Amino acid sequence: MAACSTSHLVVPSTPASGVRLLSLNRPEKRNALSQDVIRCLLAELRNASSDPEIFSIILTGNGPFFCEQAGADLNDIAALDEAGARASRYLEDLCNGFTSVNKPIIAAVNGPALGGGFEIALMSDIIVAAQPAYFVLPETKIGLIPGAGGTQRLTAAIGKYRAMSSILLAQPMSSDEAKTAGLVANVVGLDALIQNCVDIASKFTADNKQTIAFAKQAVCRADDLCRDDRFERDLYYTAFGTTEKKRGVDDFLAARRKKA
Repeated sequence: MAACSTSHLVVPSTPASGVRLLSLNRPEKRNALSQDVIRCLLAELRNASSDPEIFSIILTGNGPFFCEQAGADLNDIAALDEAGARASRYLEDLCNGFTSVNKPIIAAVNGPALGGGFEIALMSDIIVAAQPAYFVLPETKIGLIPGAGGTQRLTAAIGKYRAMSSILLAQPMSSDEAKTAGLVANVVGLDALIQNCVDIASKFTADNKQTIAFAKQAVCRADDLCRDDRFERDLYYTAFGTTEKKRGVDDFLAARRKKA
C-alpha cells in the first residue's frame, strides 16, 4: 500500500513513556475508514511497531465517535464491484497490518464502533470502552457481510449464537453488554478512558517486552486456529457483485444525502 500522504487523519502522540497513542482524526466523517485513513493508520502502526522505545499502542477516535458510518467508507465501497474488490484485495492490507504488530494494541473505544470500526477493535488485544460506546456490525443491512474478520473474531470471542444475533440482525451491543459477553475488559467514564488505557499500557515495559510478545503470539495463534479469514473475505468479495449490495449501498447513500 502507498505511503500516507495525509498524516492528519491519524494523529500520533506519546502520553506516557513507552506508550504510543494513535487517534483516528476524521470526525466530520465519524472517523470512517477511507483508504487514506487506512494508509495512515497502517503507517503509524508500522512506526510504533519498529520504534524500540515504544512497548504498547493505544487506538482511539477523535470526537464523539470511535469509528462509525459503515466502518469502511461507503463511498469507496459504492465504487467497487466483485472484480474491483478482489483486484484491490479490499481491507486485506488492514488485516495484515494489525497481524504484523507484535506489541500489545489496546482499543480505547470512546464512542460508537460500527462495521470496520468494530472490526479494528476486534483486531486489538485489549478493548476498553467508555460508557457511551456501543458496538455493531451493520453490513447485512446494506447487502454485505463483515469483511475484515468480524464474523470470525466475534464468533470466537462471544460464541456462535450471540454472534449470529449481532451479525444477522445487526443488533447493537452496549459497552456493558460487551463487558458481560467477555468482549470488553473495562467500562469506564469517557473522561477516564485514555488514562485507564495508559495505566494498562504502562505495564508493558522494556523489562517484559519479549515475554509479552511471546504471550501475545501464543494467544493469537489459538485465536487464528478458530478462524477462517480467507473464507470470510471470499464471501465478502462475492457480495460486492450482488444486486443487494448495489441497492443497499445506493439507498443508504441516497438517504444520507437527503439528511445533509
